Amino acid sequence: MHPGSMTTDNPAASGHTIETLVTPRITLIVLLLTTALLYMGTGLFGTLLGVRASLEDFAPAWIGLIMSSYFVGFIIGAYVCVHIIQQVGHIRAFAAFAAVFTAMALAHAIWVEVWPWVVFRLISGIAVVGLALVIESWLNAQAPADARGRVFSVYMVVNLSAVAAGQLLLMAGDPATFVLFSVAAVLFVLSLVPTTVVRVSAPAPQPAGGLGLKALLKASPVGVIGCLVSGIVGGAFWGMAPVFITDLGYDRNQVAVFMFVAIVGGMISQFPVGRFSDSRDRRKVIAGVTILASVAAALVSVTAAISFNALIGAAFLFGALVFPIYGLTVARTHDMLRPDQVLEATRGLLQFFAIGAAIGPFAAGVLMGVLGGYALFGGMAAALAAMGAYCIYRLRKGKALAPEEQCHFVPIYATSQEALAMAEDEYYPEEEDGAPGKDERN
Repeated sequence: MHPGSMTTDNPAASGHTIETLVTPRITLIVLLLTTALLYMGTGLFGTLLGVRASLEDFAPAWIGLIMSSYFVGFIIGAYVCVHIIQQVGHIRAFAAFAAVFTAMALAHAIWVEVWPWVVFRLISGIAVVGLALVIESWLNAQAPADARGRVFSVYMVVNLSAVAAGQLLLMAGDPATFVLFSVAAVLFVLSLVPTTVVRVSAPAPQPAGGLGLKALLKASPVGVIGCLVSGIVGGAFWGMAPVFITDLGYDRNQVAVFMFVAIVGGMISQFPVGRFSDSRDRRKVIAGVTILASVAAALVSVTAAISFNALIGAAFLFGALVFPIYGLTVARTHDMLRPDQVLEATRGLLQFFAIGAAIGPFAAGVLMGVLGGYALFGGMAAALAAMGAYCIYRLRKGKALAPEEQCHFVPIYATSQEALAMAEDEYYPEEEDGAPGKDERN
């Protein structure tokens, strides 16, 4: 048979279409496999850059700028990539974004300089958002209506598990060489395979709606400020924690373990903390969690000078308390909105998170350059304490909602806007005519 007869432009050449061979369940598995490969690569790549930048003796402020540029790309990509996908289609867009991301991974290893890395990291942020948009819109299209919440939960678990596993790949090679950059590039290329061999259709991403950022801030100041601070702390952690641990004199294996343990702590705590908040005044839970997270951040700084085992324990506690904050603040905002406002509100909150994440690494880098490495978690502790104090202040400004008036907590992670559609129904699973629309908003 001539090779030309096997092209994807003629799927019926063998007597049946590819679609008849692929069930929705298999499609979902394939998309989750793509997710695992992609986020395993991004988990490795992000930590690798911090370690390598430290080994190259880049100044902390410059490292912070490099890491912040990724989240600037994240913000840009949320707007640009939607139009690219609509113009060329999901499969071509995914291939293009993956190719660009792979090229950026290799380019970092070829041009090891500050300003090229700033540009490469910016482009990487744009590409990652595009990849996430494509994967998540596919998942949203393929998930049965009565199982979208479960699919979303599985997606979140796969996402964070892959990022955690990516940390351990740092042990596979020397960060000072080309090897680990190549490993990340291999994972990005492999993420292309599942989505190019399975023929599925996906809807175009929904355009932004009419709930403005000012209206969102008025509806739930605690939710908006919480997402902003969560972004600042999260961006500083992802971007600068590997630098901090490396500068303490620990090796790459210990850096990998530190990051892995913090992420696992966050994964384990999501449901217990979230479910606890469903039956309490969520503002009080957010205040308590952020204050405890502030203490945990301070403990990381203290234990760093004691022993690695103590540091790992503090890292687990830090992750367990910091990671749920984004989901708690999103849920708090949704407590104050109607169900038809949930999706657009969460998109707005994602923008606030991304703005914070763009600020966090650079601000942390400047602090580390002026005050020393311990200022990283010290600065996080201060930001979290300020947020906790703000939550306590807001407790006096409005009455609490009864538990039955609150939406359900969803363990959401800051990703692209398309994943939010899968979680939308989970906030009000039993509501048919609307959720509480409060006159007394807080």
